[in-house]
Amino acid sequence: MFRPSRKRGQGSGDHLSWRVGLLGAGALLGLVGMGSSHGWLAWVGIGVLVVGLLLRFLPGGE
Repeated sequence: MFRPSRKRGQGSGDHLSWRVGLLGAGALLGLVGMGSSHGWLAWVGIGVLVVGLLLRFLPGGE
Protein backbone atom coordinates (compact mmCIF):
# COMPACT_ATOMS: atom_id res chain seq x y z
CA MET A 1 0.00 0.00 0.00
CA PHE A 2 1.26 3.49 -0.83
CA ARG A 3 1.70 5.70 2.20
CA PRO A 4 2.97 9.20 1.46
CA SER A 5 5.40 10.74 3.88
CA ARG A 6 5.05 14.28 5.20
CA LYS A 7 8.76 14.54 6.03
CA ARG A 8 10.53 17.44 4.32
CA GLY A 9 13.15 16.57 1.75
CA GLN A 10 11.74 13.19 0.83
CA GLY A 11 10.18 13.04 -2.59
CA SER A 12 9.42 16.74 -2.91
CA GLY A 13 12.91 17.78 -3.97
CA ASP A 14 14.94 20.81 -3.04
CA HIS A 15 14.21 22.57 -6.32
CA LEU A 16 10.45 22.12 -6.37
CA SER A 17 9.56 25.79 -6.00
CA TRP A 18 12.00 26.73 -8.77
CA ARG A 19 10.63 24.02 -11.04
CA VAL A 20 7.03 25.08 -10.50
CA GLY A 21 7.85 28.73 -11.09
CA LEU A 22 9.86 28.07 -14.24
CA LEU A 23 7.29 25.69 -15.69
CA GLY A 24 4.51 28.19 -15.03
CA ALA A 25 6.50 31.07 -16.54
CA GLY A 26 7.48 28.97 -19.55
CA ALA A 27 3.91 27.92 -20.19
CA LEU A 28 2.72 31.52 -19.92
CA LEU A 29 5.45 32.80 -22.24
CA GLY A 30 4.69 30.09 -24.77
CA LEU A 31 0.97 30.81 -24.76
CA VAL A 32 1.49 34.57 -25.05
CA GLY A 33 3.95 33.99 -27.89
CA MET A 34 1.53 31.77 -29.78
CA GLY A 35 -1.40 34.11 -29.16
CA SER A 36 0.45 37.19 -30.34
CA SER A 37 2.09 35.41 -33.31
CA HIS A 38 5.58 36.16 -32.01
CA GLY A 39 7.51 33.00 -32.78
CA TRP A 40 10.55 34.09 -30.83
CA LEU A 41 8.49 34.51 -27.65
CA ALA A 42 7.07 31.02 -28.03
CA TRP A 43 10.62 29.66 -28.41
CA VAL A 44 11.73 31.54 -25.30
CA GLY A 45 8.82 29.91 -23.44
CA ILE A 46 9.91 26.49 -24.69
CA GLY A 47 13.45 27.22 -23.52
CA VAL A 48 12.22 28.16 -20.05
CA LEU A 49 10.16 24.95 -19.94
CA VAL A 50 13.25 22.90 -20.81
CA VAL A 51 15.26 24.60 -18.06
CA GLY A 52 12.47 23.80 -15.58
CA LEU A 53 12.47 20.17 -16.67
CA LEU A 54 16.27 19.92 -16.44
CA LEU A 55 16.19 21.08 -12.82
CA ARG A 56 14.78 17.67 -11.98
CA PHE A 57 18.12 16.07 -12.78
CA LEU A 58 20.27 18.28 -10.56
CA PRO A 59 21.92 16.54 -7.60
CA GLY A 60 19.75 16.80 -4.52
CA GLY A 61 16.66 17.37 -6.62
CA GLU A 62 14.97 14.25 -5.36
